[in-house]
Formats: sequence, C-alpha cells, structure tokens
Amino acid sequence: MKKLTLLVFILATLQIKAQNKALVVKFSSVTPDVVRAAHDYYDHFFLIKGEKISETESTIEYKSKILPQGAVESTVMQIKSLQNVYSWQAIMMNTDDYDKAVAKYKQIYRQLNGANFAMNDGKTCKIKGSFDAPDINRAFASSILEPDIQETYLQRLKIEVALNYNMPDWAVKIMIYEKEPDEDIRPTEKAGQ
Repeated sequence: MKKLTLLVFILATLQIKAQNKALVVKFSSVTPDVVRAAHDYYDHFFLIKGEKISETESTIEYKSKILPQGAVESTVMQIKSLQNVYSWQAIMMNTDDYDKAVAKYKQIYRQLNGANFAMNDGKTCKIKGSFDAPDINRAFASSILEPDIQETYLQRLKIEVALNYNMPDWAVKIMIYEKEPDEDIRPTEKAGQ
C-alpha cells in the first residue's frame, strides 16, 4: 500500500510539473521591439543605432541593436542628402514559399495593429492602419500603421509591414520612417492656369 501511495504521489508531482512548464510557454510577438524602435525614432534611433555596416554617396547603413523576435536582420539607414532623415527596417523572413510569407505578413500585421505606443511626453496612443491584402498577382503588399493621435509631428510617423517579391524570394519586412502627408508634398495648381 505504501508503494502504491508513493507511486501515485510521484505521478501527480510529475503531472503538476509538466502542467507548470506548459504554462510558461509565451506567445512571441514583435510588438515590444517594434514599439521600442519607434519610440527612438524622433531621436534618430540614437539609442538603437549600432556599428556602421556600409556607406555610399547618399546613405549610411548601421546595424540595429534591436532585433525583433524571429528577424533575420535589422538596420538603421541614414539619408545623407536630407538632414536628420533616418529609417529602421527589420527583415522578418525571406522565403520562396508564398503561403508562408503571406502567413508571416498577416501575423505581424495582427500583432502590431492596435498596439499601444507611449511617447516621450507621457501620452499614449494606438498604432493603427488598414490591412493591404496580398495577391499572388502583385509583387507587393503594404500595410501602413500610424499613431491615432492629433499631434502633427506624430502623424508623420509610419510603421509599415510589407510583403515584397525580390526574385527569387518573398521578403516580409517591418519599416519605421517619417512621411509627410500627400497633400503637403503634392504640387498645387496656381490660380488662373
């Protein structure tokens, strides 16, 4: 009887330990790393800019200190001709399998759309944007997310989830950059012409 009780106790203990380990499994998300990178955007990615990788006549590329969960690589790009213009990019996947690339693109969009974003001044907002559905007949899909806040300087911040075909692979990327509103950069017609 003692052996049977001991055996039941050992099996129960093993089952509890197995359940505890199963509860430790975390849902991996790129959101915390992307939000951290976006938070550093207005400081020209100063905190996350690593060593210089390459330099051309018009750009300087740096390694990023933030590598989102599952990313192949991430970089910070500086455009020399435009003062203080920087962008951040993470390549999340390169594959020749269209369906895998589409699944990754959708997964990242779902993780980022609606994510909370805290600004340096303590205000918070959500990052939101419409989903651009991929189509095998197009070489790209691009879902652009932006803060849902009225401050003009924040409305220029864009977080883009992109699916691009670069022969022979499909690439899934996350990019952070600044873009002026189209109405501010389009030329307007002069009266009387």
